[in-house]
Order: sequence, then structure tokens, then C-alpha cells
Amino acid sequence: MMQCPICKSDKDSKYLCDYKFEIHEDKKYFGNLKIDRCEKCDFSYANPMPNSENLNFFYENVYRLPNRPPYWVSKNDEVSEKRFLEDKNLNYLLYLSTLIDLKNIKNIYDFGAGFGDLGFAIKKKFPNVELFCTEHDKQCVKILEKRGYNNDQIENIDEKFDLIITLHSLEHLVDVEVFKKFYEILKPEGLIFFEIPNCPKEYFSGRPYDGPHLLFYTKKSIETICNKFNFEVFRIDVSSYSFNEDHKFQKESQDRYYRIKSGKTFDSLKQLLKKFIPVTILKMRQAILNSKNIDEMHKLGLFTVNSGDNCYLRGILKKK
Repeated sequence: MMQCPICKSDKDSKYLCDYKFEIHEDKKYFGNLKIDRCEKCDFSYANPMPNSENLNFFYENVYRLPNRPPYWVSKNDEVSEKRFLEDKNLNYLLYLSTLIDLKNIKNIYDFGAGFGDLGFAIKKKFPNVELFCTEHDKQCVKILEKRGYNNDQIENIDEKFDLIITLHSLEHLVDVEVFKKFYEILKPEGLIFFEIPNCPKEYFSGRPYDGPHLLFYTKKSIETICNKFNFEVFRIDVSSYSFNEDHKFQKESQDRYYRIKSGKTFDSLKQLLKKFIPVTILKMRQAILNSKNIDEMHKLGLFTVNSGDNCYLRGILKKK
């Protein structure tokens, strides 16, 4: 039995379920996996962990290839560059600006930055913010360079940061030791803004796939990680779709991939039509910001739910 990546114990862990791939061909990079669960930490993880060489190749060359979920990256860089205005990123910006004063953030490190949308959106508002990141994906590095990011291996990062951003990256790692590095590079009382899938035991019932995720977090497991690595929880919210809705959208995404692969799809036409649909999200955002009758907690309620039956954990951790 593999040890729990958090508590390093094997006596509290047991087999939970078989591992499911969204794209079955990815098995050649990840191998044959099961999912174990540590009852003590309320944490699930792939077993055995994939070979690091295969993982590095996958995330550098395969993960964001065009017509692959979850990002459906376009070959056109201009399309990818405009994604920082998507409602998801404006949602993140609202969340952060409601809870912390972004004027006090002098530099940001984005771990697993992708295209660096959120940091770039913050820099649009606060041009003096310095942006650093770690991102190996070949589809992203050109855009990160254009956006002014200093991109380097995490082992080489030696700055001290006000804010670390890590959005849908922690679940792709093989362990949680990155929090030790986060602690080292944060300034005193520095912050981590994170979002990850919310994976209590009931999440796994009915889900179409797991891959390419390797670590499966819950609120309790995040709190346990904080205790281990000397962070405190500033805020944790459960947000986004219900598990049932998320499973439905996962299945639709998986089906779309295999339709495209088979050549039987209208998806290309849909993408073309989207270019001519007016973008209203900016007006909605401005209306929220201009409303003087909405208090801070209600603003948070617009995009956090905390019902427990929601597919993402989002929050802010603070260095002790």
C-alpha cells in the first residue's frame, strides 16, 4: 500500500476505486493506476504515481494540444490571449479583490500558470506588479513571455512574493511537498490563492473520469496540509457546479473529444459562431462593482456556494 502523500502513513489508507481516463490514449503516459484514500487526512491519490519523465513530456507537449479538453486551445495565439477576459478569470478577480487589497501586492508567482490570465488581468489594473511563474507547456510559454512573466523552474525561484496563485495545478502533482517551497518564497504573512477540484468520497460516485488528476483534495485535507507546512486558512469556499452537473459537463467534454477525433462534429462551426456573439460579462462585472447596496459577503455569495456538494474548492491561505 502506498503511503499517504500528506501524513506518510499507510495504515489509514485503502483502495477506493479504479482510475478512469478522460482520454484513454493518455494511459501510455500515466500507466495502470488505482485510487487510494487516506481516512485520516480525507485525501485520495493515484497509486502508483506515474513516471516523472513521462509526466514531464505529457505536460510539455500533449496536455494543451489543439482540440484536447479541458482547455480546447486554439492554434491561433490571439484567441488564447483574449481568454483572460472570460467570466472565469473575472470571477477570480472579483473574489480576490473582495478579500484582499490588491494595491498592496507588489509581485506575484503563478505556479502552473497556463497562459497566466489572472496575473495578467491584475497587471492590467496595477501595471507595477511584477509577474513570475513556472509553466512548461509549449503552448503557453510564448504568451507568458508577451505578458511580461518571468518563467523559470520552481527550484530556481528565489524571490520573495506577496501572492502565490495556483489554479487547477495542485491536483496534477505527485505529492504535496510544493507547499514547503511556497512557504520559503512567500514574504511574512504572504498569501496563496488556490482553486482545485473538491473530491470527498461521494464525488467519485458517477464521475466519468479522473485523469489527468493525481491528487484529490477536500477541505479537511487542505487544513491538514496547512498544519503540516505552517499555513493558516484565511478563507475556503466550495464553489461552482454541483457534483451531478460537473459529471454531466465532464461527460459532454469527453464525448466532444471523441466526436472531433472521429470527424463527426459541428464543434468547429460553433466556435466560429461564438466570435460574433457580443460579450456581456464586462457589463455584468461593472454593474456588480458599481452597486453600492451589495455588501462584501453578498458579493462573495455571487460566486461561492459552500453547500458541500460543489465541484471546486477555492480559497486563500496565509503564511504563519
